[in-house]
Amino acid sequence: MSQMQQAPQKMEQDELSFKELVLKVQEYIQELLRSWKVIGLITMAITALIVFNTLRTPPVYAAKLTFMVNEDDGGGISGLSAILGQFGLGGGSRGKYNLDKILELSKSRKILQSALFETVEIKGNKDYLANYVLTTYDFHEKWEEDTTGLKDFLFDEKSMLLQNKHERKAFRSVYKKIIGSVDEDGLITSRYSKESGIMNLRAETESEGLSINLVNVLYDKLSNYYIQKTTEKQKRTLEVVSQKADSIFNKLESTEYQLAQFKDGNKGLISERARLKESRLQRDLQIYAAMLSEAVKNREIADFSYKNSTPFVQLIDAPFSPIKPQKGSLIIALLLGGILGGGLAVGFVLARKIYRDLMAS
Repeated sequence: MSQMQQAPQKMEQDELSFKELVLKVQEYIQELLRSWKVIGLITMAITALIVFNTLRTPPVYAAKLTFMVNEDDGGGISGLSAILGQFGLGGGSRGKYNLDKILELSKSRKILQSALFETVEIKGNKDYLANYVLTTYDFHEKWEEDTTGLKDFLFDEKSMLLQNKHERKAFRSVYKKIIGSVDEDGLITSRYSKESGIMNLRAETESEGLSINLVNVLYDKLSNYYIQKTTEKQKRTLEVVSQKADSIFNKLESTEYQLAQFKDGNKGLISERARLKESRLQRDLQIYAAMLSEAVKNREIADFSYKNSTPFVQLIDAPFSPIKPQKGSLIIALLLGGILGGGLAVGFVLARKIYRDLMAS
């Protein structure tokens, strides 16, 4: 068959294929029109479900706290640190603060346990933050069938040590609720801006008082712990140098007293043996005086290093009442229900049509 004969035949086949496609589309459209009641029912059912879920979801109170950490690396004391290093007491340079480390600390069990067992006042009642989490999120209802004593469990002063099984189980539940998991967002989030270095803690809970107290207490515990651990080495250096200076000062005072006592007891009686003892006391006095001068200088250097290495954690904005509650939008719920419900309904009708055609062929 020549090419001239093949060309009209190919065009005819393409026209048939296109016609079949148009007819098939028309067939599906007609099926959708015939099934408008099914589509409407499915769409309304899913929309109603989404709206109901939106209405029954309690409002959330978002409390945000921002702060910053001084990024100075303490380079101005490098010479002083070198002097201290000669005596094995150097504090070293701090380097830039690790903001990622602060974020990890904010989620650590040590910091959160310290914060959750802090007593706060909410609506005139004082209790541990951990207990407010238990009651706000109805943990006791979830533990109705629990046989280990969690049904009516609340933390008290003794249970803060987490010594028995049900205390540890309760704390793990609260801790998981705070930091979140793969399937559920936590009540607390923390992040920082790479450009400005400003950090923020954010709490989103169903209680305004709980949200505000969570971020405030967590910030206090986090900043205090970070400052303490960052300056731990420099503080120890200052303590060692101060103890050495005090010890030398005591020896100097003792030698001065011995010399004065010797002179008072040997007036007018200067023997060679007495002169030798006086000479030795004078020599010790000079040595201790020189040592004390050096020790005082080192103590001042260590004190300067300690103060200069102390991080400057500055609170920028703290949350306060009242906080506007955040609740799901009814309009968004209706739109989402319409789109999702309509899509599922159309998919169902088309799938049903395809299945029927396959079974009929």
